[in-house]
Amino acid sequence: MFRDIRPFSPFKYLTIKIYKISLVIIYASFFFFQPLAHTQKIDSGFLHTKDNTDISYERHINKTDSVIIICPGFYNGKDNKWMQETVKIVSPAYDVIIFDFRGHGQSSGKFTWSAREDQDVSAVIDYAKSLGYKHIGIIAFSLGAAASINAVADRDNVDSMVLVSCPSSFSMVDYHFWEQGMWDDLFDNINNDWQGKGARCDNIFIPKKKPFKSISAIKNTPILFIQGDSDWVVKPWHTEKLFKSATGNKKMVIIEKGPHAERLVEKYPDLMKNLILDWFKETLNK
Repeated sequence: MFRDIRPFSPFKYLTIKIYKISLVIIYASFFFFQPLAHTQKIDSGFLHTKDNTDISYERHINKTDSVIIICPGFYNGKDNKWMQETVKIVSPAYDVIIFDFRGHGQSSGKFTWSAREDQDVSAVIDYAKSLGYKHIGIIAFSLGAAASINAVADRDNVDSMVLVSCPSSFSMVDYHFWEQGMWDDLFDNINNDWQGKGARCDNIFIPKKKPFKSISAIKNTPILFIQGDSDWVVKPWHTEKLFKSATGNKKMVIIEKGPHAERLVEKYPDLMKNLILDWFKETLNK
């Protein structure tokens, strides 16, 4: 048995202690002091349209001076998975308001196939203006996009729009239910337990405005049209017709093998994110 007879070194002892304490601090910092993820306050409630329909909304508050209003398409409520993914696309940069059209989710009334839904969009725009937002943008899908065109055509206080799979006229919707896209939509709904799906519908024959005519009244709002070329509900010619009728700053993107509306967010999340954010960056605050 040998005994260490080297003289005691206070400096060496202190160095070892500092090293051990540093390891403990680093270890604790890694496990207990991770930076908190960005969180947003979420507000919700009901708005009232001119025809006394209650519109359920959800507002994601990021304390910015700009807000993006998300308008779902037919059979989609604000709780739909791909609508919430759309919220995630824009919410880091902007405040967001998403809502249920009449006849959907928690909103009252019955869906009128774009005949009266422009009142729903207008109620949300009015609410956003009342909150003092300086800039208002819209992302709208399918018949929600048709309703948005009809709403914005009657006002001049929306700064930018993104219209996804918008029909030029309800009476001309293609609805090729025999195509693969219909089955893909069905299986997606089943796989997601029909999350945020469903609608209570009114008379389909109520007279409706034609978006390809309404859009010519929108003079000062830049519009990005996004369309999939494999859409089984709204074929690309609808977007081409709307694009031709639009008179202001406009851009059209046709996505190869792209499905209908919200499923573009599912199939091409990065592309949709880049298209939407780049457009708003370019046009929203101008």
